[in-house]
Amino acid sequence: KVNKNQILFTVYSPDLLAAQQEYLTTLKRRQNRDTEDGLLRAARQRLALWDMSPQEITKLEQRGSPQDYIAIYAPRSGTLIERNIVDGSAAHKGQTLLTIADLSRVWIETEVFEADLELVQVGMMANFTLPYLPGRTYPAVVEYIYPYLESDSRTGRIRLSLENPDGALKPDMYAEVSLKAALGRRLSVPEEAIIVAGSSRVVFVDLGGGRLKPAWIKTGRNAQGFVEVLDGLSLGDTVVTSGNFLIAAETRLKTGIEQW
Repeated sequence: KVNKNQILFTVYSPDLLAAQQEYLTTLKRRQNRDTEDGLLRAARQRLALWDMSPQEITKLEQRGSPQDYIAIYAPRSGTLIERNIVDGSAAHKGQTLLTIADLSRVWIETEVFEADLELVQVGMMANFTLPYLPGRTYPAVVEYIYPYLESDSRTGRIRLSLENPDGALKPDMYAEVSLKAALGRRLSVPEEAIIVAGSSRVVFVDLGGGRLKPAWIKTGRNAQGFVEVLDGLSLGDTVVTSGNFLIAAETRLKTGIEQW
């Protein structure tokens, strides 16, 4: 863990040394404030681009000589999650030296089936669990829905965010996310009432007096052990929920029902 303004490392660079010397030279040569202040500001800005703080620049003015090694301070508090330098190593232009992340608030990226994406909305609540912490549930909020699908899995990606004050959640962990969407009141039957045969979905309707009738239905979403019925049944129909395979076999033998 590092704190804001903590010294992370010191760096030596001929360019940085030259920038300090240029600033001191410009400072000494300043005679006409109206004409020289622009050059002085530019020289000061070059030092600021090297992450020299105003306090360090003031000390440079007071010292009157450049400093070989300049301290680089942490721009924020957080956790050091990547380090690409060691004592005495050289760094190249554009190289990432250290990576600091604020892990007090983290993201979870999860994938949702394409058919369920329309039910997901920014701001909806979610719960998730971690394999290594069984029995513990965390709340989260859907923060962003990515505007594309994963071509291989045909899933959509969403991002959730949550607080992580105790640091229990760490980068690259796996989590299982649960989302709940309100579907309203819909006609549905128990999953065990449906016989699946190829692309057909069949239920047996109880007509009373021991009589049964097969009904081909069109199904929709699954939720909590029930399947939505879009077509083929009416509200109030009584369907068989056990022994369906035996009933189906007898029906095909006795009546020559169409193979499904």
